[in-house]
Amino acid sequence: MRSIYKSYCTRCGKERIVSRIWKEKIGLSVVKTVEHVCPDKDCQKIINNEMARVKKKRLEAEEKRKNMIRNRKKTSFKKIVRG
Repeated sequence: MRSIYKSYCTRCGKERIVSRIWKEKIGLSVVKTVEHVCPDKDCQKIINNEMARVKKKRLEAEEKRKNMIRNRKKTSFKKIVRG
């Protein structure tokens, strides 16, 4: 399937190809999503690994923030009870 616009690989610069298209219903809206991939399989593997690393790092940071907030609430509650 040909895309309306051209998307280029950020790593190698080749024109990306459409991998899949799907529609999702979110509330009352229907969202059409198009996934593009690099035609070079080795390049795409490197990109997927990098994206997985970034996602893991983001999730770890989010979990760390949640724990900090949770611990802050516990310590502030202890101060109020003791004081």
